Order: sequence, then structure tokens, then C-alpha cells
Amino acid sequence: MVNIQGVYHDVNPKWSIGKDRGCDTLVYVSQGKVMYWINDECLELEKGEILYIPQAMNRAWENHPDEWHQKYTVVFLWEGQSLEKSLHFTKQNTFFRFKTPNAPYYEQRFSTLFIQFLGGRPYFELMSRYVLSELLTLIAQECSEQRTTPAKERIAREIQEYLLCNFRRNVTIEELAALAGISPNYVTVLFREVVGNTPIQYLHQIRINTALNLLNNTQMSISEIAEYLGYCDQSYFNRMFKKWMGVAPSHIV
Repeated sequence: MVNIQGVYHDVNPKWSIGKDRGCDTLVYVSQGKVMYWINDECLELEKGEILYIPQAMNRAWENHPDEWHQKYTVVFLWEGQSLEKSLHFTKQNTFFRFKTPNAPYYEQRFSTLFIQFLGGRPYFELMSRYVLSELLTLIAQECSEQRTTPAKERIAREIQEYLLCNFRRNVTIEELAALAGISPNYVTVLFREVVGNTPIQYLHQIRINTALNLLNNTQMSISEIAEYLGYCDQSYFNRMFKKWMGVAPSHIV
């Protein structure tokens, strides 16, 4: 199991952290770029990248000189060695860097972890441990799976880009099939194989991640956000938000 010491969401931070050792740390960059130093090695992390740092290693970070960033940081201790020794990237006693093909899902899970840990709801500690364990295991699983062919990755990336540009519309599988030049049934199979979710699940993840940002950073009402994101009514948006985030949007406001 894991013992979580803190969960942080940095949004365009104006500070930096000097080099020091600490707890085991998991970082997910959700926007922009950030500079990290692990012992004497310099890393430039960008959106969609994950960094695992074991407690024995010195670490420091500061803003990228040319670009702002947002990131989630989870600081934790291992309790026992069952999970730590089961994952290939945590038992090497060195840092591990990984870029996920399914950034919206990771952003949603890190957001859920942040909300659960800070919310103080009943069983929040148990739920937070569960979400972090899921994230660590998912990273190991994605890294261990055999890579798909370049042709499949190209089609999946093309669909991802299309969904990112059109997530406020009701995009259909038939529309994506025409874009990719494959059958509607194969669109879902191929996309799930490369990304890990169906195109429609990916679309809802983008919408809910956008909703979370709008709730935290704008004065838009819940009904205005629902309409902006293309949901037919607010009640449907509320159900989808709670399904993905574990809490209603009114809990965020």
C-alpha cells in the first residue's frame, strides 16, 4: 500500500523548489513545460509526461524559461513492499519518465485524486490510496504492453487530434471512420488498442477536464459550462461529471 503525504495542483506557479531529497514522488504535467533536476541530470517535461522520483534521489524544479505550466504532484511513502516490488519502474531505485498516449484519462484520475485527498469526505484516505495505486499500476501496464504498429498509432493520433479540436460537438463513430478511412467497428477497436479507451470515452474525458478547468478558473455557471461543452441539458452534464470525477460539479464551485 501507499501512504499519501500530500497531493498538489500547481497552476502557473511563481516559485521553484531547491534541490533536496524527499518522499517518493509522482508528477504529471497537464499543461506547458517544466524543468526538473534529478541528482545532476536536467529534464524538460511537457504536457502528458509523468515522472516518478524515488525518495533517495535529490530533486528540484523550476518554471520553464519560455512557457508556463500546470502539474499535479503526489508525495507518498511505501507501506510494505508488495506493490513497490511488483512494478518494474519503482523497484529500480532510479527516476522513471513516461509519456502517456491517453493524457485526458490521467488528467481526470489525478484531478480525482486531488479532489478526494483535499475534500476530506468519508473514506477519502482509502479512496486516495486506491486512485494512486491504480495510476502506478496503469503506468507499469502501459509501459509493459507491446507497442502497436506505426500505422495504428498514426490513425489513433489523427482521431485524437480531431476529437481535441471538435470535443464540443456530438462527434459520431461514423464521422471518425470516414476521417480515418476504416470501418466504424474498427475505429473503436483500434482506438481502444492504442489509447486504452473508446473514442466516445476519450471525448467525455476531454469535456470533463475542460469543465474542471472552467469551474476553477472562470466565473461561468454550471449551466453555462454544460451548454458550452455540448451537453443537451445540465442534469446530463452533472451525471457525466460525477461519473468521471466522483463528485458533482457543485462540489467544485
